[in-house]
Amino acid sequence: MECARVDSPLVWLNRLLSDPSITDVCINGDHSVFIDRGMGLEALPLNHESPWSESDLRAWLLGHLSKIGKTWDAKFPFIDASFISGHRIHAVFPPLAQQGLSISIRSLPQRNSTKSNSLDSVRWSSGPFFSLLIDVVKKGDSVLISGATGSGKTTLANDLLSRVPPTERMIALEDTPELSPTHPHFLSLVSRPANADGYGEVTLRDLLRQTLRMRPDRIILGECRGSEVLELLQALNTGHRGTIATLHSNSPRDALRRIELLCLLASEGRLPVRGIRELLSLGIQWIAQVKRIGLERKITEMVRVEGMEGDTILLRPVVDYKNYDH
Repeated sequence: MECARVDSPLVWLNRLLSDPSITDVCINGDHSVFIDRGMGLEALPLNHESPWSESDLRAWLLGHLSKIGKTWDAKFPFIDASFISGHRIHAVFPPLAQQGLSISIRSLPQRNSTKSNSLDSVRWSSGPFFSLLIDVVKKGDSVLISGATGSGKTTLANDLLSRVPPTERMIALEDTPELSPTHPHFLSLVSRPANADGYGEVTLRDLLRQTLRMRPDRIILGECRGSEVLELLQALNTGHRGTIATLHSNSPRDALRRIELLCLLASEGRLPVRGIRELLSLGIQWIAQVKRIGLERKITEMVRVEGMEGDTILLRPVVDYKNYDH
């Protein structure tokens, strides 16, 4: 691999971000750079005769942040945002980053891409479950997408949401705007951290309560990670349907355990475990497990939530998907 020229961070970084084969770019404070083309992180050789300065890198970052109305504050020396180009960025400033400004960038699907429906069939055609997922999403069942970091959860969610009937109103709740389905009635609400004085925070739980007053046909949760999960399960058991949510987990059973833990934390232990499991078994109908295998991201497992037996939630794996009665 040729050494990367770093005379201008603006030119060099934009060239990396425009490369469709690169899914992740990690820039460390010691000027080392790692990229991911689907086979794990690999070091990018640099031309150290003309390294960029931290002030150059910071100016490049702040220039992009200004375009989306964001900046950073010394009291909270980290940034989590999505660029207009469709890249999600996380940056940590000194002194939290001991070696210097550290930036992690992930390429996300372009918002409202007209090529979405043609691309998703290519992405998931090697697996057996995508057509079944399309059917259950159109039907209005709720689906939980489980997987590790970089496994394709957001990509799959975008592809499925693009198949929702155009007459339905979808409202997504996100910490960072990532979902971008091709759909005429899709809204994204983004949470907001507190300012330097500790005021102005808007949590996903706050947004969910507002969403219930916005006449949603479907409530979409970008990622299950906090107390909003309990609110969502209650909404799904009181007339709402057809949600799609993502969750970091290694298996469908682990996904249910993690949601159970989040609900216990949200209720401060006041809600009995059986009550949480009943909400889960009635509110979620399907769990899809995704995994990155080499250059491909695949739907490796799909299970249907079949109610409860005693205190155990029953999961029915899909084996003969072509003849599955859903």
